[in-house]
Amino acid sequence: MAAIIGLLALTAGQVKAQASQEPVSILWKGIGGKTRWDNTNYILFAASGNESKYVQNGRKFLINKRSGQVRFEGRLNDGDNIIAIFNFKTQKVIKFSSNGVESKSGSAEVDDAFSKINEQFKKDASFIFLPTLIDRAGKANSKIVNAEKLQYISFQLRDSNLAGDLYFNPETGYIKQLVDQDGNEFYVNGYKDIGGGLFLPTTFKSLGSQEKSTSFTTVAAFTEMEDSKFSTL
Repeated sequence: MAAIIGLLALTAGQVKAQASQEPVSILWKGIGGKTRWDNTNYILFAASGNESKYVQNGRKFLINKRSGQVRFEGRLNDGDNIIAIFNFKTQKVIKFSSNGVESKSGSAEVDDAFSKINEQFKKDASFIFLPTLIDRAGKANSKIVNAEKLQYISFQLRDSNLAGDLYFNPETGYIKQLVDQDGNEFYVNGYKDIGGGLFLPTTFKSLGSQEKSTSFTTVAAFTEMEDSKFSTL
């Protein structure tokens, strides 16, 4: 979770590698620049796939990057319709309801559901925010992939299971392929302007298992948001 905190709070130390800013600068270029990321206060995304064990497809997360508050709306695989407001920095549940009935945080039911939601949140966020996670990298190497000359770097996200090799186009800064530490390969595409000239990848297609593929059907960035989204169920 510290990796997710780092990427959204823009702190250092998310990736363990030899320091070099060149690949990092290229990745920032691909999403529209670090300034646009810094000026974005809220991000909403809806995700499907990503080998979700506990949360159904179509789950939505609305994130306040600065405060750490997150609003989750979706269904668990047992069918329960959940709305949860939590803080990814403090790992605390603020408000929680299941099938329209509000429950107090700290109960066994809430803790169990939150652990499942939080696990999926970290997995989804590690994908869609991947270009912003890597703030240090070693020297990039070159390789031809699908007749396209790409550069790649090895990475390890701190406090996250995601590690491996990241392939990107050195001209556009777009991530094109991800090979994780277990050898799972993903084609990455679908960069979309989510608002204010900020671009993020929305498709991670697994070459080995459809269940591992991830699509972000809705992604939007905002500079302002009504406070009630993080206080009212």
